[in-house]
Amino acid sequence: MLNRFLSFIKKHALNSEGEKWLLAVSGGVDSMVLLNLCHQAGFNISVAHCNFNLRGEESDADAQFVKETCSRLKVPYFEKHFDTKSHASAHGISTQMAARDLRYAWFNELLEEQNLDQLAVAHHAQDNLETILLNLARGTSISGLRGMLPKSGNIVRPLLGFERDEIENFAKQESIQWREDSSNASDNYKRNYLRHQVIPLFTQLNKGFYSTFENTLEKNLEVEKVFQEKINALKPYIEKAEGGYRFSKDQIIQSGIGAFQLSELLKPFGLNYEQSKELLLALEGISGKIFTTKSHQFTVDRAYVFITLHQPNKLESFLIEERQGQFSLSGQTYKVERLNGNIKLDRNSAKAFLDFSKLIFPLEVRTWKEGDHFFPLGMKGKKKLSDFMIDQKIPLNLKDQIRVLTSEGNIVWVIGYRIDNRYKITEHTKEVLSISPN
Repeated sequence: MLNRFLSFIKKHALNSEGEKWLLAVSGGVDSMVLLNLCHQAGFNISVAHCNFNLRGEESDADAQFVKETCSRLKVPYFEKHFDTKSHASAHGISTQMAARDLRYAWFNELLEEQNLDQLAVAHHAQDNLETILLNLARGTSISGLRGMLPKSGNIVRPLLGFERDEIENFAKQESIQWREDSSNASDNYKRNYLRHQVIPLFTQLNKGFYSTFENTLEKNLEVEKVFQEKINALKPYIEKAEGGYRFSKDQIIQSGIGAFQLSELLKPFGLNYEQSKELLLALEGISGKIFTTKSHQFTVDRAYVFITLHQPNKLESFLIEERQGQFSLSGQTYKVERLNGNIKLDRNSAKAFLDFSKLIFPLEVRTWKEGDHFFPLGMKGKKKLSDFMIDQKIPLNLKDQIRVLTSEGNIVWVIGYRIDNRYKITEHTKEVLSISPN
């Protein structure tokens, strides 16, 4: 088994000369065999053991067993105790998920603190099969069908090519001691149910099931690589735009990609498969449809879909008093000044020059709302603000960032775009209110 172990490591380039591994050792047969093989191979190893305090004295006995084994083998040993149930309760997750989060966070800390290169875990072929079956039950993509990889980031899985029976038989032949986790006998856990009730049916149908399964994984891995190449070729479709990113509706439609490919392309922005199906339908519909994820907002405009950070509009209106010298808005500071009427006008729309005598203080800065209207400078008559924004070709994804300055409820300035004609400076203006970015 040692030769196969070393061949697997070489085939998948899991260990470079001089690398230092941190082994995750629970005390069970899989991790104890991993420890034994690494020790026989002469690898530079340290051991980390997690005590999750879930099985009382049994958990403490596991920790003591691993510690004594490492002492005998002269292997550096690290141990940490966790209040797993409290962590699970505080974060609203299962005990198993809490244990996973806690141990991997600690493992990463150890890797950095001890200057270690890789984390080696004892996942084997049956663990991989259980993972794929769970993925199928929950719903999965191509990556979920190829299972765990021998190397993923800084995690290596040197036993992935071995079946559980092989590992246990080797342990018995080599007189390797291990601890049995009593919770492994219970079918209350999903993995245990698969291990005890489901997987034996597959092995009854096909005695060489694990060999067939390994071949299937290799095929799926090739398929995933081809698929990823296609997704990478589509990435240039997403281009930077004001406030975020965008992609052309026509370009996506003409590419003929399906919802799954679109969901993988937009995965960094949090769009899931079901939303991708709806988004594809919306591309050929009326503009204005909005999709939100935890992190981003997708706005279907006339020719493009805009992607911006999902930041719900939380601006509360605020007042500007008559003698106030400045105010801040969306991270920008504005300078407020009173000037005499004889000034040279600056046509920069980022600034406002208003007839002071026509303003009633306090002025109010607020978010625009449906039904807002004003008299845009340079235009005749009244116009709905929503129509004005269309005329200005303001993308839908930026409309919720529009703010207005009002006087007694009347819009004085669509900030950054246009003042109201009623408040413009005339030959009769004696005093000007100037507002400009500072």
